[in-house]
Amino acid sequence: MRFTYNAYKQLITSLKDREYVFSDYLNYSQYEYAVILRHDIDMDIERALDLAKLEASLGVKSTYYVLISSDFYNAFSKKNIYLLQKIKDCGHDIGLHFDEEKYEKREINVPDAIEKELDILESFLGGDSRVISVSMHRPSQKTLDSNYVIRSGNVINSYGAEFFKNFKYISDSRRNWREDVLEIVNQKQYNRLHILTHPIWYYEEEKDVRTVLKEFCHQKVFQCYESLSDNIRDLGSILAKKDL
Repeated sequence: MRFTYNAYKQLITSLKDREYVFSDYLNYSQYEYAVILRHDIDMDIERALDLAKLEASLGVKSTYYVLISSDFYNAFSKKNIYLLQKIKDCGHDIGLHFDEEKYEKREINVPDAIEKELDILESFLGGDSRVISVSMHRPSQKTLDSNYVIRSGNVINSYGAEFFKNFKYISDSRRNWREDVLEIVNQKQYNRLHILTHPIWYYEEEKDVRTVLKEFCHQKVFQCYESLSDNIRDLGSILAKKDL
């Protein structure tokens, strides 16, 4: 499958044609054939919103998982809180993307750490926002094997045994479908599908991984400049944007 919006539309169309019901982590058991769509926001919330709008236009609901601590974005900046709300306004759920590696030098109870991050995310999302699921960022084998119970089972662990082992799990991690996702859908040999995509890889026209990452780096430079401009008066007289 190519990494374009048209290819993603084709995936959605194929799922509909094979009569898979677009479900979530709570209601999938109601359907004979169910698919859960999940998106990990590893690098850019703005790119996630683009995919969220596309899914909404196709009548599809999914879950977008956000890191509360990332080297690439501040989930709680004014702009990104706005973008996350726009994703919710499209009808999608927001979940916690938990990165255990940032705790690796400390002895922690992983479910406790997840619950603390859930509290933080919910407080910033505001209102009566409740986060009902968590996905793991680059999970260790220990985490995959542990089948963590979170908030006494009231928060879904998307890497729990039910969803990671009892579903057919397919992912585009590192911009690589390790299996032919369209063939799997079209063959309809599994009645439970769990499909993970990363919004950063999808564009109107397909781009190779080097181009995507290069453009991402350039974009971050210009975003940094805009932040500087908000904080330094007459920044242009010191450093022009065209000189970046």
